[in-house]
Amino acid sequence: MKTQILLSKISRTKLTSALFAAAMLVGSSTAFAQVKIGTNPTTIEPNSNLEVEASTPGRKTKIDKTTGQVTITDGTEGAGKVLTSDAAGGTSWQNPLAGAMVNGTTGNQVTVTNTGTFATYSGATITLPRAGTYMVTAQWTMPTASTVYPVGNQAFINTALSTSPSTYDAVGVAAEWMVIAGGAYHTTPSFRVTVAGPQTLYFWFQTGFFSGELRFTETYAVGPF
Repeated sequence: MKTQILLSKISRTKLTSALFAAAMLVGSSTAFAQVKIGTNPTTIEPNSNLEVEASTPGRKTKIDKTTGQVTITDGTEGAGKVLTSDAAGGTSWQNPLAGAMVNGTTGNQVTVTNTGTFATYSGATITLPRAGTYMVTAQWTMPTASTVYPVGNQAFINTALSTSPSTYDAVGVAAEWMVIAGGAYHTTPSFRVTVAGPQTLYFWFQTGFFSGELRFTETYAVGPF
């Protein structure tokens, strides 16, 4: 009987020790599951396994402990951007090189008077959302036949973008010498425009040897590149 009691005590002691060791192991694992480096080393987001924080507030790299997702916030981040390196290997978030389509407005029907070279604001605009180079295209129509044009029904009707709706200050032009045909639709060649940041530009008709009515039916740009 004494032997059985002694063995029972030994078994309970071993079980208690095993449970204590397991508890310590789990506690140790929990305690050291998160690592913080840099500024505020004792503070880490509850969902992060690893954080590296810079001295500049809000700039850190972290790894989510559930999904494994890496998040880099360095002040250049933004929706749709891609992580890019410079020649020295330094990374930053940049807009992708492949451009998107940006639609403009179509403006009003305008009457152009034959006074040599003449620029007329159409009422159409386009807002380019960020810095870069865009390829701009437009379609216009001549609702009624031209009233004045040279022999051979030819005139030049240029599509231009200006920085102002009141002053013709062209930043890009699709120059065309063309045959006039009333009621026809015409798509311009694409032309290049570069902006330093978000900017609204204004579509103008620049004409010569022509009197008549013109209206844009579609305006758009692709970029930035």
